[in-house]
Amino acid sequence: MKPAERKRIARALGHWSSGLQLNGRMLLATPIGRILRGFYIEDSSDPQRIYLWAFVQALFLPSTTVVLSLGRRLGGGSRTWAVTDVESAASAVLDEGVQFFGQISSPDALTRWSLLEARTDEYARETRAYALVASGQYQEGSQALRAFAASLPATGPSWMSERKNRAEDLARIAETDGEVAQQRLREWEFESRSALGVSDVQ
Repeated sequence: MKPAERKRIARALGHWSSGLQLNGRMLLATPIGRILRGFYIEDSSDPQRIYLWAFVQALFLPSTTVVLSLGRRLGGGSRTWAVTDVESAASAVLDEGVQFFGQISSPDALTRWSLLEARTDEYARETRAYALVASGQYQEGSQALRAFAASLPATGPSWMSERKNRAEDLARIAETDGEVAQQRLREWEFESRSALGVSDVQ
C-alpha cells in the first residue's frame, strides 16, 4: 500500500478513536508512560490492503524496532483492511484492540497482565522479568532475570549473548541497588524512545 493511503487509514482511525496519536505507522495510546501501547499498520502481500495490529511494548526493554510479539492482528491472523474498510477497522480498534491492552500502562500492570502470565516464550518471560524490576519487585525480578538468562543457550549469535549478558547484569544490580537498576532501565527507555521515534509523544 502506498504511504499516502496508509496515512489516510491511520488518520481516519485516529479520528474515530479518541486518545490515539498518529506516529508513522503507529497509532499510539497516550500518554505513553513507560509502556508503548497502540496499533501498528503492517503491509500485506496485497498492495491495496494492510494488517492492523494491537500491540504492547515495554520501552525499558531495549529495542530499535517495533516488536509485535506481545500483539495480535485485529480481525484474526489473515484479516486485511483496505482504505474502504476504515469504518469497520475503527470498530475493531475500539472493540477488539483497546480491550486487548486495556490499562496496561505501568510496569506493575504489565507484570499482572494475563497474557504474560499465560505465555512461556522467551520474549514474554524477558518482558515480565524486566517489568518486575521496573515496578520495584527486585527480588522476584532478579530471580526471573536469572531464570530467563539460564534458559538461553551458552553459545549463539551475538544478539543472543547480548540479551543473556544484559539480563544477568540487571539481575546482579537489582539485588544490590534498586536505584541503580532503575537508572539503567531509564537509560534503556530513553534509547528505545529515540530509536522508535516516539521521544516527542507525550
